[in-house]
Amino acid sequence: MEPGKNLLKKYPVVVSLALVCLLFAVVTSFYEEMYDLFAFHSRPVYFWQYFSGTFMHGSKGAPLWFLWVHLGMNCLMILPFGCVLEARAGSRNAFLVFVVSVVLSSAVFQILLWGQDDLACGVSAVGYGFVTGGLLNLRGLWRAYSRKKRVLYLGLSGIALVMLLPAITGWISTCLHLSGILSGLIVHFTAGRFSRET
Repeated sequence: MEPGKNLLKKYPVVVSLALVCLLFAVVTSFYEEMYDLFAFHSRPVYFWQYFSGTFMHGSKGAPLWFLWVHLGMNCLMILPFGCVLEARAGSRNAFLVFVVSVVLSSAVFQILLWGQDDLACGVSAVGYGFVTGGLLNLRGLWRAYSRKKRVLYLGLSGIALVMLLPAITGWISTCLHLSGILSGLIVHFTAGRFSRET
């Protein structure tokens, strides 16, 4: 079996999410109109705009490089932490973190920008949900990890903490990032309770 197929089989939620974001980024690179159709809208025209902005990156009118930097930064959260979450808690719980993060961040965006006309993009709320779930699931793996892997996860955690600062990303992004953290905690403690009850 090819390595790519192994990854998709082992981490179907995380890999599928990354591939969908990559597809949206490639198409958006050529058609900026994608922002009008798929970004989060504070005054949505289409029902899918409540969740499709999750897969979009960059910003309407921003330089193309920003789209790729934005996607790259989000992948630094989604891939390593999402894979830990999915490997340790299962694909079902990784998918639940994704869904809860999308719903909660969309609701927060609508509330914060009520009455305004604005767009937003990015999977960072899901990324913060995955960081939270990944960190909560790293406890049992930490001792088995090499020094390099520990440094990697500490560095990525540090970047995630810095990107929470409103001075870096703006207060709306910070609120959306916090909604992702809350989503990861909700799923972690709810899923833990469900698994103890069954």
